[in-house]
Amino acid sequence: MKLSRYVLRYDTEDGSVYFNTKNNHSFLITNELKKNIKENKTTGSEYIAYLEENRYLLEDNEVNKYLKQIEDRNNEILEFTILTHGDCNFRCKYCYEHFKNIGMSIETENAILKFAEEKLSNSQYHFLRIAWFGGEPLLGYKTIQRLSLEFLKICERFGITYSASITTNGFLLTSSKFEKLVREYDVTNFQITIDGDGESHDSQRVLKNQKGSYARILDNLHKMKDSDLDFICTLRFNISKENYDHMESFLLNDGRYFKNDDRFFLLYHNIGNWGQGDRSKDDCVTVFKNDMSFGISKKAVDLGYHLSLPSIVVHNSFSCYANRLNHYMFNVRGIVQACTVALYDNQNVFGNINTGLINKDKMKGWFLSVREDCKTCPFVLICKSGFCPMAKHITELSSSVICKNMQEKIRKNLVLYAISGCYEDILDVD
Repeated sequence: MKLSRYVLRYDTEDGSVYFNTKNNHSFLITNELKKNIKENKTTGSEYIAYLEENRYLLEDNEVNKYLKQIEDRNNEILEFTILTHGDCNFRCKYCYEHFKNIGMSIETENAILKFAEEKLSNSQYHFLRIAWFGGEPLLGYKTIQRLSLEFLKICERFGITYSASITTNGFLLTSSKFEKLVREYDVTNFQITIDGDGESHDSQRVLKNQKGSYARILDNLHKMKDSDLDFICTLRFNISKENYDHMESFLLNDGRYFKNDDRFFLLYHNIGNWGQGDRSKDDCVTVFKNDMSFGISKKAVDLGYHLSLPSIVVHNSFSCYANRLNHYMFNVRGIVQACTVALYDNQNVFGNINTGLINKDKMKGWFLSVREDCKTCPFVLICKSGFCPMAKHITELSSSVICKNMQEKIRKNLVLYAISGCYEDILDVD
């Protein structure tokens, strides 16, 4: 018996957690059962059969086989990220965007709809995924309303499965808007940022008028929780040196209201040097050099919270939307891009949907493919040789740095995955 090199393992006090990156299957085997397997041939044979059934054992040409499966699955999905408005009601102290008070025109909306219809008429696609983004996307709520209804009609016509998400600051997410988004427009996945407790949040996520935003966002989140609607909400925490000491405060206080609700998940990220945007030098926060997300994520798990990232990062569908061939980002003027961070870099501009001209060769040059020298790496089915085109093309990080960062990211999230008990099976003695 030889395990595939693409099986990851993390040892806990109770046993070992195995994660199969080939098919995303996972299990915990207890220390007691491991001992029993060594002593009992029948138990050992049953264990080998279990491993074989779930593809944990070495297979012929397995890396190419499973990379092809991942590619085939991705080719069934058409994804749009749509920036509905050029402005934001916030002026966060780490924001990289330049804002203009402009909404999306009817002409641009119609061009996007025409493009979607042309693409989905091709039997290649089985899924349409829409991500509403900004600026603040709810400033462009009318665009969300109109396009959502039209997307749903198109998907019904072609037998396409539709799903939608929104990244919003949550300030404008009233009960009526929230219910309409879920019930009428099939927006069921929300990402809303809370930067620690009220004090720390209001110090770096300020409104345009420099007032705080925490109380209203928290109230809107409470109303979401009090509803009986089916949705997922990821509470994102952007970590700076200024707010790090306030992260635990949220977990011990306001966060408790959401802890036992399976619809709410926490997500921690270090703030990065993403650009100055419209901010002055005085409107900045201090960036950590070292990753601080792991420690607070582990603390959240210890306190009984659900995390979103571990299950995503160890899954072989993990990739940045900016590195998916069938993903298109449209800004408020119809410019076609891939990355929502490198908004102002020409390398991330591929055409304009209003003219119908998209430089497909330039787009293909943007995407990263799996290198041959990566195929023996146990993380390759997750990492896919780096997954972030911005890091490679714009930030110009070396392959070795990208590799090191990705391995660290995957290892940490495997730990969080294991201690969160996300695995599918528990193998134990009867």
